[in-house]
Amino acid sequence: MSTPWHRWNSPAKIFTAGISWNPLEPLPFELQNNNHITTGEHTNGGFPYFPGHDAGTAHTGGPLPVPATLSIANPIKSATTGPVVGPNGKGTGFPSFTVQEPGRNVLPPLSVTVDASIVQDTAKVAVTQLFWNDSDVPIKEAAFTFPLPAGCTVTDFSCRIGINKIIKGTVKPRQEARDQFRHHIRDHNTAAGLLEQDTPEIFTTTLGNVPKWTKVKINLIYITVLKHRFASSRSTTTLILPTSIAPRYGEAPEEYSDAKATDVSRGLTVEIEIVESERITSISSPSHAIAVQRQQGSRTAKSFADLAGEDGKSCVTVETASVKLEKGPLFLDKDFVLDIVTDPNGDNENPQAWLEQHPTLSNHKTLMLTLPPGYLNRSAAPMQRSEILFLADRSGSMEDKIPALKSAMQFFLKGIPEHRKFNIWSFGSHYTSWQPASVDYTEETLSSALSYVETNIRADMGGTELLPAIEATIEKRDRTMMTDVIILTDGEVWRLEESLEYVQKTRHRTEGQVRFFSLGIGNMVSHALVDGIAMTGGGYSEVVQEASQGGWEDRVVSMTKAALLSAHLGPTHLSFDIQDENGRTRSSTLAEAKRSPADTSTVNPFDRSRIYFHLDCLGESESIKSVKVELQTTDDSKTLVIPVTVLERQDATIHKLAARAMLDDLERGCSHIHLGPNRLVPNSWQETSMVRKEAEKIACKWSLVSKWTSFFLAEEPYRPTGGDPFMDGIVEVEASPGEDLLEPRGNIQHIAVLEPA
Repeated sequence: MSTPWHRWNSPAKIFTAGISWNPLEPLPFELQNNNHITTGEHTNGGFPYFPGHDAGTAHTGGPLPVPATLSIANPIKSATTGPVVGPNGKGTGFPSFTVQEPGRNVLPPLSVTVDASIVQDTAKVAVTQLFWNDSDVPIKEAAFTFPLPAGCTVTDFSCRIGINKIIKGTVKPRQEARDQFRHHIRDHNTAAGLLEQDTPEIFTTTLGNVPKWTKVKINLIYITVLKHRFASSRSTTTLILPTSIAPRYGEAPEEYSDAKATDVSRGLTVEIEIVESERITSISSPSHAIAVQRQQGSRTAKSFADLAGEDGKSCVTVETASVKLEKGPLFLDKDFVLDIVTDPNGDNENPQAWLEQHPTLSNHKTLMLTLPPGYLNRSAAPMQRSEILFLADRSGSMEDKIPALKSAMQFFLKGIPEHRKFNIWSFGSHYTSWQPASVDYTEETLSSALSYVETNIRADMGGTELLPAIEATIEKRDRTMMTDVIILTDGEVWRLEESLEYVQKTRHRTEGQVRFFSLGIGNMVSHALVDGIAMTGGGYSEVVQEASQGGWEDRVVSMTKAALLSAHLGPTHLSFDIQDENGRTRSSTLAEAKRSPADTSTVNPFDRSRIYFHLDCLGESESIKSVKVELQTTDDSKTLVIPVTVLERQDATIHKLAARAMLDDLERGCSHIHLGPNRLVPNSWQETSMVRKEAEKIACKWSLVSKWTSFFLAEEPYRPTGGDPFMDGIVEVEASPGEDLLEPRGNIQHIAVLEPA
């Protein structure tokens, strides 16, 4: 948590600058020309430490300046630990765990616990953060910033304060939640909380009125669909627990408070339970040492029904495993990655359709259709003539990743089949290409390309301007054939919406003739960008981690096969067989049903694609019996009929996953509002307003944190029961220098100032 430094009896405000970037890269062009942001100067051009406060001070590097117009009480020169000293030279009564930073104080969590349950490719993750205000004064306001997987669905958020207080709440429109939080901590002495989504990967918890000598336990539960690796002989599912917030190239969003991603003073505990209906071949972590215990036994439910609360009566044989960190609680300086390899037994690699009835909403059903990776184009022959374009990130942040980039490029180039055309593009602050246009793949051109990679691929092209490079690459493509674009990057860029929107529109405009693949390089890749490119571009994504000592070749081979040895898919069409109480069946496209993706014709064949339908349009006595999928490949067409399984137990899990997917569509600009026949002027005020209202309606109905909504929590009485475990969970672990659980990836420049009452 980050707390304002001031005399506790007099209010004050704290601010941080609104620009953060990797010091190896320059500022974006539009920010370099921003007259009110210059080195060593300060204005009100930044963004506030806490949403809703006035703007603060911007700083672009060099020594921290002292604002001439604002008084600073005892500015702190550098981050230290130990007793906090006030302006009179006496202790302020801050918590003993406080870490000093320039102009503010940070209270790290005592411990963080992650408990995950994995059923096939879906994980339910519970995160518990324990703080302790052991001072003799209350904390008026504190914030803690942490990462979550991009696109995850937060299903529960609560906070326990002391023995007899708990704060719970509801999801409200973002500004309304902020206003209620500010008013509450100003007008009441009771505790309050706020959970906001800063970006699809970064969240901030803000607490108000934390009493003195009190422990605080924050509980957060989310569901996330796991990454699946494309392979024909085995199935690999990957769980990623992000532990760092990467520096981004460009302007940070206004919502990002930079509220301290800090050391966890007593370590992180990770416990994972795995349930698989297939035979588990191996469980490994390329990032950390783990301990695995495996067993085989019976379980009453399998597949998604475990998470949805299915009460199956017939026992099935499953394999289970538990995973822990080998050395117990420790500090993580990079994302935790877990790979689960299984042998497909047939059932899991076929499409599945689940129908869930809501427990309280009358006649409200949700259908989830799952299409396994590679299933749609499994039997289709790849094109004999096609083009592959490489787009390599050569920005400054790639300096320590160039060896991995070169190795991957050389691997790709040697794997290109005959009768293909190819070219190599590079980007940073500008872009360039190896050849003016794509050339045929021959021994001579391969040798020239390998030489170019070895001698010319360096981190010497400045910042990360991705969109212009993608546009130029597509503009120069050979329009007489299918095109595959492979982007290799660390993803250190803030504004990804424009790039993802262009990728999605290019795929849609060309009806699948152009596909986009992405290879993330580094320990702390932006999965929102890397996975987003593949998802919206109809391709496949992988991440090569520097922590991997070998083994990265398999990931590159998987991407090579996906890009070069699979057919391009055209539009996919769905229809449904609906049966009434008298057994009569009719076929329908359910055009009036809300769905995600809004355009189901553009499903990604390489991911385990999920298509959701909110079916409040069905009659009360009607039920869906099967789903028909019609698809067109480059030279063939086929039809699949998928039976629908009705979950016996009523639940809301699939409903919330569907709502989360619809919110993601709204954020990416590919919702029914953006793609409908009566679309308003793109990016106009009218369209933006309509999108916001629709998002607020969905998120508030299903209690989801989003770009447009936040959790507001107010204090409720709580009566502890016997054996209350609240005081448990503090585990001592000795930190090594510089090991942060949630450290910024790179040097984030900032300055904090204090404003007198």
